[in-house]
Amino acid sequence: MKIIFIHGMNQQNYDENALKQHWLNVFKTGLNHAEQNIELKSLDIKLPFYGDLLSKHQLYNILDLATLLPKSLLHLHLPFHLRQNTSIVQEHRPCVTPLPCFNPEQSESLTQRLSVISALTKDHAFRELSMFLNHYPKLHETLIHKFLIETYLYLSNPDFMHEVHQRIMSHIHPTKDHIIVAHSLGTVIAYNLLHQFTHFRVHRFITLGSPLAFKVVQEKLNLPISRPPQLHGDWFNFYSPDDFLTAFPLCEAPFNFEPPIINQAITTLVNNPHQITGYLQHPAVIKSIVDALKLKK
Repeated sequence: MKIIFIHGMNQQNYDENALKQHWLNVFKTGLNHAEQNIELKSLDIKLPFYGDLLSKHQLYNILDLATLLPKSLLHLHLPFHLRQNTSIVQEHRPCVTPLPCFNPEQSESLTQRLSVISALTKDHAFRELSMFLNHYPKLHETLIHKFLIETYLYLSNPDFMHEVHQRIMSHIHPTKDHIIVAHSLGTVIAYNLLHQFTHFRVHRFITLGSPLAFKVVQEKLNLPISRPPQLHGDWFNFYSPDDFLTAFPLCEAPFNFEPPIINQAITTLVNNPHQITGYLQHPAVIKSIVDALKLKK
């Protein structure tokens, strides 16, 4: 059984080994918290890397969530000691942030409470914006082109799409069963792969923070949208209601398949709900992967 991790966008500052190690660290953290005694060395895990292709095409992802924030949130008149530095530093060796553990009896400082409230307000505002844009695909596409150039390039450029697919397919084995775990843009890529290539078997398909529910994405997929033919097991879709990029389950048409997609809402990281760290280490996600491994033994 091979596990194929398919990463999302904004990874062009990393290389394949560094990004794979980050995912493995997150996965290992989740296994430990779930008390699953599994050695990573015993698993056949691959993470095809395509982040460098954006630089090859001389394009740069200019997603800056701060540019979408209402200015009133960015210039709160807080006391000096409560103000936060809003500069963004690229993290070349990302750490594994633990999932939040809320204890009602544990007192929090005013600074901590304000930080959580600020993060939740931002996420809810973005979620409302995403719900609005989903009714206007052309406007949504314009914003995707401006802020999410990697997503737009994949959906609109056949050459870029072909190169991404070849990177991933080089890790697929035609005679083995696979568990595919895809995040963000990676879920769109994985969906396309499962329809364009039919000479391999997928035992379980797990999507994390998927934007497939958005109409602007669906319009770029080959129609009709359907359950992948070589998926011989379940499709689990995990989403966070606070994740403005993926705040919808895949249960309405055209994703009302039979057998149905198993949608599950989970809580990820408050300050960055779309990050892979919050998804991959979640106990429900860990269980979906481990159960699939056990079923094939």
